[in-house]
Formats: sequence, C-alpha cells, structure tokens
Amino acid sequence: MPVPVIMPKFEMAQESGKILRWLKREGETVAKGEAILEVETDKVAMEVEAPASGTLIGIRASPGEVVPIGEPIAYILLPGEVWSEAPAPSPLPSPAAPRATPLAERLAQAHGLDLSAVPGTGPGGRVTKADVEAYLARQEVGEAYEGKVKAVPAARRLARELSVDLRKVEGTGPGGRIQSADVLRAAAGMQRIAEVEALPHMAVRRRVPLTGMRRAIAERMTRSVREAPQFTVSIDVVMDRALGVVEDLSAWAERAVGVRVTLTALLIRACAWALRRHPALNATLEGEEILEWEDVNIGVAVAVPEGLVVPVVHAADRKGLTEIARELEEKAARAREGRLRPEDLQGGTFTISNLGMYGVDRFTAILNPPQAAILAVGRVARRPVVGEGDRVEVRSMATLTLTADHRIVDGAQAARFLEDLRIALERPGILLG
Repeated sequence: MPVPVIMPKFEMAQESGKILRWLKREGETVAKGEAILEVETDKVAMEVEAPASGTLIGIRASPGEVVPIGEPIAYILLPGEVWSEAPAPSPLPSPAAPRATPLAERLAQAHGLDLSAVPGTGPGGRVTKADVEAYLARQEVGEAYEGKVKAVPAARRLARELSVDLRKVEGTGPGGRIQSADVLRAAAGMQRIAEVEALPHMAVRRRVPLTGMRRAIAERMTRSVREAPQFTVSIDVVMDRALGVVEDLSAWAERAVGVRVTLTALLIRACAWALRRHPALNATLEGEEILEWEDVNIGVAVAVPEGLVVPVVHAADRKGLTEIARELEEKAARAREGRLRPEDLQGGTFTISNLGMYGVDRFTAILNPPQAAILAVGRVARRPVVGEGDRVEVRSMATLTLTADHRIVDGAQAARFLEDLRIALERPGILLG
C-alpha cells in the first residue's frame, strides 16, 4: 500500500508547517532518505525526506499552503503497486467517551476541561493525570483550546513582546489559527496608526521602495556589521609633498596624454605599495580560510544617484601613477553613466572611500565583505602642527582611518600598515620608482 508523506513536526510547539517548494515532481522516482520538499515553520525551514523508495504521487499541498502536522501531503507508490486514489484516513476515535484515569477525570472536571481535547500517552491512548497537567501548562503559555483565541505559542510570545491584542488579530493558519506573521502585520498596522496619531502634522513627502541597488547595499552592509568584528585605527598625514606631486604630474599628464592625476590616484598607488609590505591586509576571509592575494586590486567607492558602486583598479601595485589615474577616470565615468562592466566590479582585495571632496574631516567606513580592510580618507586641510624645534607650523593635513576585520587582522598589523602608508604619502618619491 502507498506510504504517506506526512507534515512532520520539527519543534515541540509546532502545530503546522508551510510548504515552501517541492524538490521532486509528481511521478518522479525517489529514494528513501532523499529530500523531496522544503517545509517552513515559525522558526526554521527544513527539508522533508522520502519515507520509502518508489514514485512520488498524490501531492495534496502546493507551495504556500499551511498544513497541520501529521496530515498526509503526498504518497510514495512502492514498486509494483498501482495508484488508484489516496487511501482513506483512519477513522478518529469518538470524542464522546474518552478513556481516562479517574485522577485525570477529576482534574479535568475541576478545570472545566474537555478531555476529548487532551492527547493521551497512557496504555492504549489512555489520558493520564500527567497528560492533563501538561495540557493545562501548555494552555497557560498560550496553547489554544475551545473558547480561547487560537494562536500558535510562538505567535503568543511575539504578541506579548509587541503588546498586540490577539483578539483583534485575524489568523491565516489552519482553522483561523494566528501565526507569527499575523502578529507582525498587526503590530505594523498599530505602529502606523500610532505614528499618525502622535504626529498628525507630519506628512510623508514620498515613499521610496527599498529595491535594486539600495536593497543590495542595505543587505551587504548589514551582513558586514553582523558578521565581522570590526575595529578602526587612524593616523594624521602631512600631505604637502603629496599635493605637490599631484599638481606637477597632473599638469604634465593633461598636456601629454590627456589624463588628470588626482589625489585619489596617488592614494591608490600608495595603498598598493603599503599592501605589498603587509599582505595580511590584502586578504579575504572565505569559509575557514584567510586568502592572501598575489594581486593588489583596489576598489574605490564612487557615489551614483542610486547609491554606491566600487569599481576596481586591478594590479594597482604594478601600474604607474598616470596609468592608475587614466583607469580610475574611465571607470568612474562609466559608473556615473551606468555603463560599468562586470569585470570593472570584480576581484577587489582592498577598498578606499574618499569623502574629502565633501568637506569631511574624518569618518569610519564599513568593511566591504569579504575584504580584510577599508580605508576612509578625510579632506586635506591646513592645520597647525608642531615641527622641529617645537615650532608651530601650518601644514596640509589629512586623517586616514582604517577599518579592519579582527578575524583577519590584529591592531598592530593595522597600525604598521598605516605607518607605511603615511611614509609613502609624506615621501611620495618612493612611489615613482
């Protein structure tokens, strides 16, 4: 006879499961233990395995449907069998005269409890005093029974946390039972009402759906903060000589090859030089391994109307300043015009975010996963500094802040990298060799 595939119980408080998707189609041959569908409860999503080898037949629930635990959702037709129709479910015992011990009956009567609602664990399904006590305990934490609001325990806990009155919530589960999703919808509605009532003068200018690039940025940055233990170190750099190199080289390059050398291009070259000396920062974390990369591929965050993109200058450690400037100019232009190619965004091993052009003195950037570090660059500004002989001098200064993944990099490594980067920017002649 065909073997039923039933809605399994994964959790103690589970009363139903939602079909996410079928991994096998009706009529396909399946092996015992092979995953045939995915089911979701209030807490987890799990695969359901075939209880026998044969042909999957008689699928009774579609994706999105909520099915009580223990209900057949399909059948496995054994080899040699012929499918006619789903076997009739076994008749349920009459609830009129439940078998129960005298102690169980007295306890149920004292609490006004219908014993037909209590599952028995005694011999032959007999309801014991322990069964009644367990049922009453579940009832106190939200187990549904006749005359009460029907809700799964997880929904009741959530309702208490969010101060939601379950009597005002419409349930979408089996038999109108309230699920956690129903409580969340009700809480969201309450929040909207509360906002309108509390701030009647506030008008929404527009609603912007969190889609496309904005959603991708939100998900990526949230994952970065959630997964990576991030720390920051900062250093102040005297930028006078770096600015002089940029000015001199840019004037020549524009006339000779039509390229404008920028401070960002020099920063890329300086970072590439320092990363060669500190390969632990030119790395990514993948699974249980830290990968230190041979190539130094530096991404530069570029603001676009939709959000942020990070085109990559590949092999920056093997390119001259003019070549880096040309590549950066071309890719930044493509980014602003929405014409970036896939290869423009791939393979980054380190990222620079420069907000100096917006007048920002210093800031902290969030890691670009799975990279080990990102450099935040503030504006170049004239500041008083103490020079030789304790003389106060006014110099062009910039603050560089490195954010690093503590799973990959330690504080001392980050500090040594920043010190070498400071040397490269304060003595930029070493980058031209």
